[in-house]
Amino acid sequence: MQESLTHRVTRRLHVGLFLASVALVAYGTLMVWSATSGMTAHDAMFKRHLIGVALGLLPLVALWLVDYQKLKAWTGPLMILLALLILSPRIPGLGGTSKGATSWLEVFGVRLFQPSEPAKLLFIVVMAAVIAEYSGRIDEPKDVVRVAGYAALPVVLILLQPDLGTGMVFVAISFAMLMVGGLRGRYFAIALVAGAVLIGALLMLPKPLEQYQKDRLLVFIDPARDPKGAGYNLAQSKIAIGSGGLTGKGLGAGTQSNLNFIPERHTDFIFSVLGEQLGFVGAIVLLGLFLALLAAALSISTSSRDLFGALLAAGLIGMWLFQIIENTGMTIGLMPITGIPLPFMSYGASAMVTNLGGVGMLMSVWSRRYGT
Repeated sequence: MQESLTHRVTRRLHVGLFLASVALVAYGTLMVWSATSGMTAHDAMFKRHLIGVALGLLPLVALWLVDYQKLKAWTGPLMILLALLILSPRIPGLGGTSKGATSWLEVFGVRLFQPSEPAKLLFIVVMAAVIAEYSGRIDEPKDVVRVAGYAALPVVLILLQPDLGTGMVFVAISFAMLMVGGLRGRYFAIALVAGAVLIGALLMLPKPLEQYQKDRLLVFIDPARDPKGAGYNLAQSKIAIGSGGLTGKGLGAGTQSNLNFIPERHTDFIFSVLGEQLGFVGAIVLLGLFLALLAAALSISTSSRDLFGALLAAGLIGMWLFQIIENTGMTIGLMPITGIPLPFMSYGASAMVTNLGGVGMLMSVWSRRYGT
């Protein structure tokens, strides 16, 4: 009886994914508590974080229980919902602006959530269904154009907010899924060249990027540029992480964070707080947990019974991997500064619900790897 129960549990539950996810949520909760401890709204913010974790369990369980194959039949409605979610902040009276981007949904002045977060999961499902139609080989130009059209629509809509960081996440998701989906190498080369040209155009043209976004990209190219202005965030982040040393100054003991030198320390720059308070050891532990999460997702992708499931896992890997590299990299000057949260770590209910929903989707693929 015990062996039968163990077999049923291991069949439905990917232990590595479960442990990595629980550890990351716990680590993130600890760091949010520490990062917000000196703020006047600490109690309310921490409660909101806990509510976000609790709400995230709903899509996790729901997506785990639902056969992921059934999502294929909803590609059309999900694409429409995806577009509506991204466009919703642009509707008069519903949009809230944060950091220069109209990317929040507000009702009567009450900020509800960031629609582009759950849109990431919808995007992954839609792209997986479209790419899976080609059975692992996308070579014909007309097929490439069709797939690119599905990928480009949400990216363009997000750039209109303008939210460059989130747009980059959608691009990273697309690249990861197209690699698994069998897009020929020459098309990746063309996409990279086109991306380089686009970035150059965005820096030169007055629109669609705002001036502060251009300044961030220019600071990445020249870190010494405007240290008291556009380069201030990066300078303070480097000071915080460097001062943490090997083991850090202790939870809640970071001077850069406590004295408010680190901007957005509970969201975009929470890795800087971690580096200052827990040092190199704390950062290595976090990166190890992220590696465990990505390794678990990769094992689920390779063990999927079909291409659709493998693509779902690949999309989540692309989403998490890019956000991890971008967020941690920007705090030490290796990547341009954007408003991308660190998965499972940054304060924000919208991102937490999305990440836990992604875990549920992976569990669904894993638990049905031998069939329903």
